[in-house]
Amino acid sequence: MSGSFCRKNPLMPHTEYLFLALSLFLLLSYHFILRWMIRHKPMHTEIGVNSCVRRAWVKHMMQRPTGDVLAVQTLRNTLMSASFFASSAILLVAGLLSFTVTEKNLESFNHVLNLFGYHEFHMVLTRLLVLISLFFFAFFNFLLTMRYYNNLGFMLNALGQVDRRVLSEQLVSNAMQRGALHFTLGIRTLMLVLPFGLWLLGAVWLLVGTVILLIMLYHIDYPHYLRHTHTECHAQSLSTVETKA
Repeated sequence: MSGSFCRKNPLMPHTEYLFLALSLFLLLSYHFILRWMIRHKPMHTEIGVNSCVRRAWVKHMMQRPTGDVLAVQTLRNTLMSASFFASSAILLVAGLLSFTVTEKNLESFNHVLNLFGYHEFHMVLTRLLVLISLFFFAFFNFLLTMRYYNNLGFMLNALGQVDRRVLSEQLVSNAMQRGALHFTLGIRTLMLVLPFGLWLLGAVWLLVGTVILLIMLYHIDYPHYLRHTHTECHAQSLSTVETKA
Protein backbone atom coordinates (compact mmCIF):
# COMPACT_ATOMS: atom_id res chain seq x y z
CA MET A 1 0.00 0.00 0.00
CA SER A 2 1.04 3.56 -0.52
CA GLY A 3 2.34 5.75 2.25
CA SER A 4 -0.74 7.98 2.30
CA PHE A 5 -2.97 4.96 2.88
CA CYS A 6 -1.06 4.05 6.03
CA ARG A 7 -0.35 7.61 7.14
CA LYS A 8 -0.59 7.97 10.92
CA ASN A 9 -1.38 10.77 13.27
CA PRO A 10 -1.05 9.87 16.96
CA LEU A 11 -3.50 12.59 18.02
CA MET A 12 -6.33 11.47 15.78
CA PRO A 13 -7.52 8.31 17.59
CA HIS A 14 -8.35 10.35 20.72
CA THR A 15 -10.37 12.84 18.67
CA GLU A 16 -12.01 9.98 16.79
CA TYR A 17 -13.15 8.27 19.97
CA LEU A 18 -14.26 11.55 21.55
CA PHE A 19 -16.56 12.53 18.68
CA LEU A 20 -17.82 8.96 18.33
CA ALA A 21 -18.64 8.74 22.05
CA LEU A 22 -20.35 12.14 21.99
CA SER A 23 -22.44 11.22 18.95
CA LEU A 24 -23.53 7.91 20.47
CA PHE A 25 -24.36 9.64 23.75
CA LEU A 26 -26.59 12.17 21.96
CA LEU A 27 -28.38 9.47 19.97
CA LEU A 28 -28.94 7.20 22.97
CA SER A 29 -30.04 10.06 25.23
CA TYR A 30 -32.57 11.28 22.68
CA HIS A 31 -34.10 7.84 22.26
CA PHE A 32 -34.20 7.15 26.00
CA ILE A 33 -36.16 10.39 26.45
CA LEU A 34 -38.40 9.47 23.51
CA ARG A 35 -39.06 6.05 25.01
CA TRP A 36 -40.02 7.67 28.33
CA MET A 37 -42.38 10.07 26.57
CA ILE A 38 -44.04 7.24 24.62
CA ARG A 39 -44.63 5.25 27.79
CA HIS A 40 -45.84 8.11 30.00
CA LYS A 41 -47.16 10.80 27.61
CA PRO A 42 -47.87 8.91 24.37
CA MET A 43 -50.28 11.49 22.96
CA HIS A 44 -47.53 14.12 23.00
CA THR A 45 -45.52 12.12 20.44
CA GLU A 46 -46.18 11.19 16.84
CA ILE A 47 -45.42 7.54 17.60
CA GLY A 48 -47.94 7.43 20.45
CA VAL A 49 -50.67 9.04 18.34
CA ASN A 50 -50.03 6.61 15.47
CA SER A 51 -50.20 3.71 17.91
CA CYS A 52 -53.59 4.91 19.16
CA VAL A 53 -54.85 5.32 15.58
CA ARG A 54 -53.76 1.79 14.67
CA ARG A 55 -55.57 0.44 17.71
CA ALA A 56 -58.76 2.24 16.69
CA TRP A 57 -58.31 1.03 13.09
CA VAL A 58 -58.10 -2.62 14.17
CA LYS A 59 -61.21 -2.21 16.33
CA HIS A 60 -63.08 -0.67 13.39
CA MET A 61 -61.93 -3.34 10.92
CA MET A 62 -63.07 -6.12 13.26
CA GLN A 63 -66.57 -4.62 13.25
CA ARG A 64 -66.82 -4.56 9.46
CA PRO A 65 -68.19 -7.49 7.44
CA THR A 66 -65.81 -10.40 6.90
CA GLY A 67 -64.09 -10.24 3.52
CA ASP A 68 -64.07 -6.45 3.34
CA VAL A 69 -61.25 -5.33 1.04
CA LEU A 70 -60.49 -2.06 2.83
CA ALA A 71 -58.25 -3.75 5.41
CA VAL A 72 -56.34 -5.70 2.76
CA GLN A 73 -55.82 -2.61 0.62
CA THR A 74 -54.55 -0.62 3.59
CA LEU A 75 -52.13 -3.37 4.59
CA ARG A 76 -50.97 -3.76 0.99
CA ASN A 77 -49.69 -0.18 0.91
CA THR A 78 -47.51 -0.80 3.97
CA LEU A 79 -46.36 -4.16 2.61
CA MET A 80 -45.26 -2.52 -0.63
CA SER A 81 -43.30 0.12 1.29
CA ALA A 82 -41.65 -2.47 3.52
CA SER A 83 -40.80 -4.62 0.50
CA PHE A 84 -39.20 -1.66 -1.29
CA PHE A 85 -37.10 -0.66 1.72
CA ALA A 86 -36.04 -4.27 2.38
CA SER A 87 -34.96 -4.71 -1.24
CA SER A 88 -33.05 -1.42 -1.20
CA ALA A 89 -31.29 -2.30 2.06
CA ILE A 90 -30.13 -5.74 0.93
CA LEU A 91 -28.92 -4.33 -2.41
CA LEU A 92 -26.85 -1.75 -0.55
CA VAL A 93 -25.46 -4.50 1.69
CA ALA A 94 -24.44 -6.52 -1.36
CA GLY A 95 -22.81 -3.48 -2.95
CA LEU A 96 -20.86 -2.51 0.17
CA LEU A 97 -19.74 -6.09 0.79
CA SER A 98 -18.44 -6.43 -2.76
CA PHE A 99 -16.63 -3.12 -2.30
CA THR A 100 -15.00 -3.95 1.03
CA VAL A 101 -13.60 -7.33 -0.03
CA THR A 102 -11.46 -5.64 -2.70
CA GLU A 103 -8.36 -4.05 -1.19
CA LYS A 104 -7.71 -1.99 -4.31
CA ASN A 105 -11.14 -0.37 -4.01
CA LEU A 106 -10.54 0.44 -0.35
CA GLU A 107 -7.16 1.99 -1.12
CA SER A 108 -8.59 4.16 -3.89
CA PHE A 109 -11.48 5.16 -1.65
CA ASN A 110 -9.09 6.09 1.14
CA HIS A 111 -7.09 8.33 -1.21
CA VAL A 112 -10.29 10.30 -1.84
CA LEU A 113 -11.10 10.49 1.87
CA ASN A 114 -7.61 11.76 2.62
CA LEU A 115 -8.69 15.04 1.05
CA PHE A 116 -10.88 15.56 4.14
CA GLY A 117 -8.20 14.76 6.69
CA TYR A 118 -6.69 11.83 8.56
CA HIS A 119 -7.77 8.29 7.65
CA GLU A 120 -6.36 4.85 8.34
CA PHE A 121 -7.19 1.57 6.68
CA HIS A 122 -8.76 -0.03 9.74
CA MET A 123 -10.88 3.06 10.44
CA VAL A 124 -12.21 3.19 6.88
CA LEU A 125 -13.04 -0.51 7.02
CA THR A 126 -14.71 -0.13 10.42
CA ARG A 127 -16.94 2.67 9.15
CA LEU A 128 -17.99 0.66 6.12
CA LEU A 129 -18.79 -2.36 8.31
CA VAL A 130 -20.94 -0.15 10.56
CA LEU A 131 -22.91 0.97 7.50
CA ILE A 132 -23.31 -2.65 6.39
CA SER A 133 -24.58 -3.58 9.87
CA LEU A 134 -27.14 -0.75 9.77
CA PHE A 135 -28.47 -1.88 6.40
CA PHE A 136 -28.64 -5.50 7.63
CA PHE A 137 -30.59 -4.46 10.72
CA ALA A 138 -33.00 -2.39 8.63
CA PHE A 139 -33.46 -5.29 6.20
CA PHE A 140 -34.45 -7.75 8.93
CA ASN A 141 -36.85 -5.25 10.50
CA PHE A 142 -38.64 -4.73 7.20
CA LEU A 143 -38.82 -8.51 6.74
CA LEU A 144 -40.47 -8.84 10.14
CA THR A 145 -42.88 -6.06 9.21
CA MET A 146 -43.98 -8.04 6.16
CA ARG A 147 -44.34 -11.18 8.28
CA TYR A 148 -46.62 -9.54 10.83
CA TYR A 149 -48.73 -7.72 8.25
CA ASN A 150 -49.16 -10.86 6.15
CA ASN A 151 -50.41 -12.68 9.25
CA LEU A 152 -52.64 -9.72 10.06
CA GLY A 153 -54.34 -10.02 6.68
CA PHE A 154 -55.24 -13.65 7.42
CA MET A 155 -56.47 -12.72 10.90
CA LEU A 156 -58.81 -9.99 9.68
CA ASN A 157 -60.29 -12.23 6.99
CA ALA A 158 -60.80 -15.16 9.37
CA LEU A 159 -62.71 -13.25 12.03
CA GLY A 160 -66.06 -14.73 11.10
CA GLN A 161 -64.76 -18.29 11.21
CA VAL A 162 -62.73 -18.23 14.45
CA ASP A 163 -63.99 -17.94 18.02
CA ARG A 164 -63.43 -14.37 19.27
CA ARG A 165 -62.00 -15.83 22.47
CA VAL A 166 -59.20 -17.36 20.35
CA LEU A 167 -58.73 -14.50 17.88
CA SER A 168 -59.35 -11.55 20.16
CA GLU A 169 -59.08 -7.87 19.36
CA GLN A 170 -56.02 -7.69 21.61
CA LEU A 171 -54.26 -10.42 19.61
CA VAL A 172 -54.98 -8.74 16.27
CA SER A 173 -53.96 -5.34 17.63
CA ASN A 174 -50.68 -6.73 18.98
CA ALA A 175 -49.83 -8.16 15.56
CA MET A 176 -50.53 -4.76 14.02
CA GLN A 177 -48.43 -2.93 16.59
CA ARG A 178 -45.49 -5.33 16.31
CA GLY A 179 -45.42 -4.90 12.56
CA ALA A 180 -45.51 -1.12 12.99
CA LEU A 181 -42.73 -1.31 15.59
CA HIS A 182 -40.40 -3.13 13.20
CA PHE A 183 -41.28 -0.73 10.38
CA THR A 184 -40.40 2.21 12.65
CA LEU A 185 -37.12 0.57 13.66
CA GLY A 186 -36.27 -0.07 10.02
CA ILE A 187 -36.95 3.53 9.00
CA ARG A 188 -34.96 4.94 11.93
CA THR A 189 -32.06 2.63 11.15
CA LEU A 190 -31.98 3.91 7.58
CA MET A 191 -31.97 7.46 8.94
CA LEU A 192 -28.88 6.60 10.98
CA VAL A 193 -27.06 6.21 7.67
CA LEU A 194 -26.89 10.04 7.55
CA PRO A 195 -24.44 10.53 10.47
CA PHE A 196 -22.59 7.25 9.98
CA GLY A 197 -22.29 7.85 6.25
CA LEU A 198 -20.80 11.28 6.96
CA TRP A 199 -18.44 9.52 9.38
CA LEU A 200 -16.54 8.36 6.31
CA LEU A 201 -15.47 11.98 5.85
CA GLY A 202 -14.23 12.32 9.42
CA ALA A 203 -15.27 12.22 13.05
CA VAL A 204 -16.34 15.87 13.04
CA TRP A 205 -18.79 15.09 10.26
CA LEU A 206 -20.21 12.25 12.36
CA LEU A 207 -21.09 14.75 15.09
CA VAL A 208 -22.49 17.23 12.56
CA GLY A 209 -24.63 14.50 10.99
CA THR A 210 -25.85 13.41 14.42
CA VAL A 211 -26.96 16.93 15.32
CA ILE A 212 -28.75 17.34 11.97
CA LEU A 213 -30.48 13.97 12.39
CA LEU A 214 -31.62 14.75 15.94
CA ILE A 215 -33.10 18.07 14.81
CA MET A 216 -35.00 16.25 12.07
CA LEU A 217 -36.19 13.53 14.46
CA TYR A 218 -37.34 16.10 17.01
CA HIS A 219 -39.63 17.77 14.48
CA ILE A 220 -40.91 14.35 13.37
CA ASP A 221 -41.45 12.88 16.85
CA TYR A 222 -42.82 16.03 18.49
CA PRO A 223 -44.83 17.89 15.82
CA HIS A 224 -45.99 21.37 16.76
CA TYR A 225 -49.69 20.43 16.76
CA LEU A 226 -49.08 17.94 19.61
CA ARG A 227 -46.92 20.11 21.85
CA HIS A 228 -49.79 21.71 23.75
CA THR A 229 -52.37 18.95 23.58
CA HIS A 230 -53.57 17.10 26.67
CA THR A 231 -55.83 14.57 24.99
CA GLU A 232 -55.71 10.86 25.73
CA CYS A 233 -56.17 7.89 23.47
CA HIS A 234 -59.82 6.84 23.63
CA ALA A 235 -59.07 3.46 22.14
CA GLN A 236 -58.45 0.78 24.72
CA SER A 237 -55.32 1.23 26.85
CA LEU A 238 -52.12 0.54 24.98
CA SER A 239 -49.97 -2.39 25.95
CA THR A 240 -46.21 -2.20 26.45
CA VAL A 241 -45.59 -3.54 22.95
CA GLU A 242 -47.93 -0.98 21.40
CA THR A 243 -46.45 2.05 23.12
CA LYS A 244 -43.03 1.08 21.83
CA ALA A 245 -44.30 1.06 18.25
